[in-house]
Amino acid sequence: MGYQKYDDDMLQQIEENVDLLSYIEREIPLKRQGNDFFGHCPLHTDKTPSFSVTPDKNKFFCFGCGRGGGIINYLKEYEGRRFDEAIEQAAKLANVDLSTMCQSETVMFLKRLKRWSQDKHEPFEHPILPEAEYAQYIKEEIPEWLDEGIQQKALDVFDIRVDESSNRIVYPVRDIKGRLINIKARTRYKNFKDLRIPKYINYHEVGVMDYFQSLDMALPAVKEKNEVIIFESVKSVMKAYGWGYRNCVSAEKHTLTPEQVTLLARLHANIVFAYDSDINYNQPDVKKDIDKLKFITNVYVINDPYKLLGGEIAKNSPADCGQEVWEELYARKRKVV
Repeated sequence: MGYQKYDDDMLQQIEENVDLLSYIEREIPLKRQGNDFFGHCPLHTDKTPSFSVTPDKNKFFCFGCGRGGGIINYLKEYEGRRFDEAIEQAAKLANVDLSTMCQSETVMFLKRLKRWSQDKHEPFEHPILPEAEYAQYIKEEIPEWLDEGIQQKALDVFDIRVDESSNRIVYPVRDIKGRLINIKARTRYKNFKDLRIPKYINYHEVGVMDYFQSLDMALPAVKEKNEVIIFESVKSVMKAYGWGYRNCVSAEKHTLTPEQVTLLARLHANIVFAYDSDINYNQPDVKKDIDKLKFITNVYVINDPYKLLGGEIAKNSPADCGQEVWEELYARKRKVV
């Protein structure tokens, strides 16, 4: 049989349909001690029986060498079978037609996605804030962001304001329905490190990151283009907005939560990761997100092999060096396979 894909549910079904005790007793003499059965482990010197089988759990364990598990692990450890061979033999013992159980990686991911959505932990309910709370902040020109290349029309659309009492630039955080769930702020003090104040803060508890910044506004364009572009910051989203790219969102960081992965999966759109130049898409915390998503949709990444962004040291976003650079990088986006 060629290489197949199995998930935990399939393997569990196979193992539950095999009487492990009856199978092992054919090879290893076992004696009952309480609820378990004990015998000598054939894989090491075993003067006192240390190999045990627990029928209630349909599992084995050797207290001498630490081997344990169900029928599949037994076939691997004690009969020397390869993983696929062990599964094939276990399926025969369980009278299971393995050909009907092999699943694609897409199906496997969707099953995991369902388990995430049914997680037993209490879901976090974002409090819906009154619009008046954000309306108290001042609308005024923000020269430092204009100097960075963000157009005034984008600042207006994204409703960027100023909290004069704390000298911060503020912007609303909204869920996918456009409801206000937080207010995020960036200090205007250039020496914020010397002052020991954070660069960014949220005015309310963040809770679960089950949203993307500006997705409520981008959703119509995401559906129209069948594509969502993910930046690390809302400033990059605003720059791209000024150039006509309306299908952009911000993850506010370079890793995704399971809730954000679930949200992306439900968009049924192609995904373009446009992370800053210091982020390597092969680093484990980033790669795991991409590996999850590439089985259900097309995933692309924006690389900068010619260092148009200044390389890793510069830590620039793909939108930080102007529209011409952005469009060249976007045109060269690479599909992840």
